[in-house]
Amino acid sequence: MTAVAIEGEGALVPDGQAGRLVLSLEDDGFTFELGGTGVRRAVYRDLAVIAAQPGSALLVLGHGPHAPRLVCRQLGPSLGLLVRELRDRRLRQRLGDRFVELPDGEPIELVEYEARHAAVGEGAPAGAAGREDPPRAGVAQLACHDRGFVLAPVDDAADWHVVPRSGIERVDEVPEAGEVRVDCGAWGRIRLLRVGPASARHAARLRRLRDAAAADAAALIAALIPDAPFPARDRAARLLVDGHPATPDDLGDAWVPLERAVLVTPPFADSYRDLVAAAGPDPLRWLAIAPERPGSPAVRAWFFVALPGNVVAMELVTQGAHATYCFSAVPPSTFRGEAPQALAEACDAAVESVSRTLVDVRFLREPIALPEPALAGPAYARYRLAIAALPSLAVARRRFVARLVHDEGWSAAVADLIAWQGRCRDDAAVWPGRAAQEAAIEGAQEAATAVSGRPAGSEEFEGRPGSAGP
Repeated sequence: MTAVAIEGEGALVPDGQAGRLVLSLEDDGFTFELGGTGVRRAVYRDLAVIAAQPGSALLVLGHGPHAPRLVCRQLGPSLGLLVRELRDRRLRQRLGDRFVELPDGEPIELVEYEARHAAVGEGAPAGAAGREDPPRAGVAQLACHDRGFVLAPVDDAADWHVVPRSGIERVDEVPEAGEVRVDCGAWGRIRLLRVGPASARHAARLRRLRDAAAADAAALIAALIPDAPFPARDRAARLLVDGHPATPDDLGDAWVPLERAVLVTPPFADSYRDLVAAAGPDPLRWLAIAPERPGSPAVRAWFFVALPGNVVAMELVTQGAHATYCFSAVPPSTFRGEAPQALAEACDAAVESVSRTLVDVRFLREPIALPEPALAGPAYARYRLAIAALPSLAVARRRFVARLVHDEGWSAAVADLIAWQGRCRDDAAVWPGRAAQEAAIEGAQEAATAVSGRPAGSEEFEGRPGSAGP
């Protein structure tokens, strides 16, 4: 991004400083100097409020009653530039925290809107599952990216509307009103108001996102099971869009060929077989797939199995992890020893939530799994930002129980975890075997470092963004 320098007058409350103000907007943050008292630096995500009124702007740096408030005055024609640039750069930085990158140089448009949030379970922006909030209206920034779109109101107290491309169900243009209506299913309904001739452009862009999600799913299914009958392929392609999990009943005749297609690597076929056996009669199972990146032919596939003892196990099987990831179906404090089938609805919700998180974090598992003490180091600042920014990730971390390394002790660890989790009624309790499993991952990391001759974090054992692994 281009550096921007702005000068005027300002005051900092409650510090009491006032005088000549020099603001410099840079790629990762901005500096300001007030009354010759020295340069101070902030990042764009620090801006809790960006408010403009005739002749001045208010910037609130942080949250709470004691957050510094920078009042910017006498900026002349630069006032509009400052507010626009700060909003644009803040949105880009906050989306970057969510692993979303917007193309440089592409402007973020302001639109009038009316929208209803529809809660989609834990981590939803508002309400309880199944309840639709009253509509809200105003002006918002509209940012489209390759995985969906964001409608970010300029009212900093209002919730964002964050919609994955798979959530776009219907887009209708109303040319006579200059309006676009977007039905986002579980993510709510949105109207772009009075956008005039731009209605055709906005509608086309949103339809392209929706259609690209469907095209990616169809291409992945065609590559995985090209010899399956069309009805089976078509059913799977309509269900398995961008990580949406599906059961054998959902997929019908497509389940068996897909199960075979993704379980071609012996370690994962073996662990899947053993998890299904541990689940008991009539096991609850789910399969999910997604492209590695939108438009990519590389497939990521993962499965879930609901186990006794309030455990849902997940395996990422393509370019896969070296561990089984285990989550609670319900909070341990509410578990009463029910069999998985009695918790089918809760297991479905857990699987949907974790699947969405896996896509949101671009198939990285460390942000989900790393214990809090490990996350405190500077090497993991990127993950801490993601945890703060992504509601789905925060929910997945609350559900997470442990990751079990695929070694000679894997079967015993699975049995021990099931038994312990079945007895646990404390939401804050930690499985006693978790530390040993984390040590085993660290040992594998050290071994990989010794072989490669270069430093590697444990996510290198599993993959980093842009690497061959997840």
